[in-house]
Amino acid sequence: MSYTYKRFFADAAQIPGGIALGYPVPGRQSASADQIAGKAFFAGDADWNTIQATSYDFIVIGTGPTGVAFIEQTLRNQPEANILVLERGGYWLPAHYQMLPMAFQAATGSPPTTYPWTRSTRMATTGMQLFQAGYMPIVGGRSTYWSAWCPAPTPGQMRDWPRALIDVTLAPGFWERARAFLHVTSMDQINDGVYGKLQAQLDSNIRENFKRCVPTALSACPAPIAVGNPDWQGVKFYKYATVGTLFGLQQRQLAQAAQGKGHPLTIVDRCLVERLLHDGHGTVTAIATNHGPLSVGRASIILAMGTIPPATLLMNSFGDALPNAGKRYTGHFMSHVTARVQRTAFHGLSPLEIGAVYLDGVDQQGLQYHVQASAFASTRPEQDAQTIAHEAPDAAAVVSPAQLRGSEDYVVLVCATLGEVSERNAENWIRRNDQGDPTTNITLQLQTGAADEKLWDVLDEATYQTITALVSARVDAPPEIEYWIDEGNGGGSWRRARPSREQIRLNIIVHEASPLWMGADPATSVVGLDYRPHGVRNVYVTGGALFPTCGSWNPTLTMCGLAQDLADRLTRQPRQGA
Repeated sequence: MSYTYKRFFADAAQIPGGIALGYPVPGRQSASADQIAGKAFFAGDADWNTIQATSYDFIVIGTGPTGVAFIEQTLRNQPEANILVLERGGYWLPAHYQMLPMAFQAATGSPPTTYPWTRSTRMATTGMQLFQAGYMPIVGGRSTYWSAWCPAPTPGQMRDWPRALIDVTLAPGFWERARAFLHVTSMDQINDGVYGKLQAQLDSNIRENFKRCVPTALSACPAPIAVGNPDWQGVKFYKYATVGTLFGLQQRQLAQAAQGKGHPLTIVDRCLVERLLHDGHGTVTAIATNHGPLSVGRASIILAMGTIPPATLLMNSFGDALPNAGKRYTGHFMSHVTARVQRTAFHGLSPLEIGAVYLDGVDQQGLQYHVQASAFASTRPEQDAQTIAHEAPDAAAVVSPAQLRGSEDYVVLVCATLGEVSERNAENWIRRNDQGDPTTNITLQLQTGAADEKLWDVLDEATYQTITALVSARVDAPPEIEYWIDEGNGGGSWRRARPSREQIRLNIIVHEASPLWMGADPATSVVGLDYRPHGVRNVYVTGGALFPTCGSWNPTLTMCGLAQDLADRLTRQPRQGA
């Protein structure tokens, strides 16, 4: 019997004296996902004493894209590195939910979404009553639910970023390496029978028309989305999540450690980091967790917790020593427009086709927006529902069954258009409050100001202009366009008149950014150009919290590229205490 075969059957029922396997008593009669994943991947409660006594090179907090990007690049540079990973959540999904049976769409709301903050009264009750998109405290974080659009900003779009930081992104291979980590693929390269003729015609139309139709546009291209899976032969559309990459790295390190060639990648799930304990001179000496204190030793601590949680942690841990923390709070506001045109506007389409394009632009103030346009053509909506759910470019902005019913002879376009919140609004902030829980004792306030409202008007018009550019090669004679008017309870109707502003503008803020923005001067920033908060010696920050301005571009590709750069820097320099 092979080793793998024996191992497959060996975990029947452990009892004193050996493995029962049904003799002389029955084996274990229960199994949970936590037990199964825990034995395979996570350190148990009994391992905590060993973890406390182990000297680590790096302690990474978080298992989302930046944390795993840092881990992968660190182990690429330094295979013998000893890394401890602390994850707030537990195991939930093995992959992005779009790759699972369609029924998992029912699990996209709250839970697992959490909101570890309090909105200010002003934010919650005035204007559009904006709310901040929540967090997903599970292994893999939001990578298991994200929409995965991955554009790369130009230097000009990184407005007011330090020149040294922009230069990092201009280094040879910076973007290519980040794209490889996230498996980013241009949608014109899929060609899997679902992405095909429609995608090609959308690409042609937008390339020829966007300058004429969208005066504020800067560029347009086939959508770059994290869907490639180069390790699987023949699989072209597989939306990326970090879970498989993380566990793959862990199993590889475990095998190498067994051969005396390195250390295991130790992952502690359900580990809530409450505070960083320091010596008063900027060196963190211990981490307070729900499992108990963890001595840091000579490890570097990597905050890969998203955007707001690391700000919460640092403000609670260092207080007035980081006076600028939370004084900036930016992100993206959003409009959604759904339209349709007759299939005859395109030629030679198959019964089911999907396409996706990306367009970005800027208003007269210099503020940025972008349009994420997805297109769906299905002559058999009910039969195609599972495939559409699986291969929809945008998990959030996807055509609904109600919009497809009766649209068998149409191409339906779903546009999610995002605009940046200006960093210049001093009324937008993140502050500590007097609530007791150090993981949630912050208040958020964000509202759109006059500059944002001007951009939002430009953004909305650019959305309609983009639709015109997409649906015909001849912009002087576009086909008739109908718009979806939401009538509540999932229903609606198609009309020639545009929907109202109230119908298309959402009250959600996504891609939050900037509370720990980077800069060389401690007086005008929070984190230095070496990714360390000013005055802090052994803590490093990843993610959108570092962005001085958020632009409008989806941030994950940039965040992962910077996390890889951080890994390069830390594996090229001597370890602390060495």
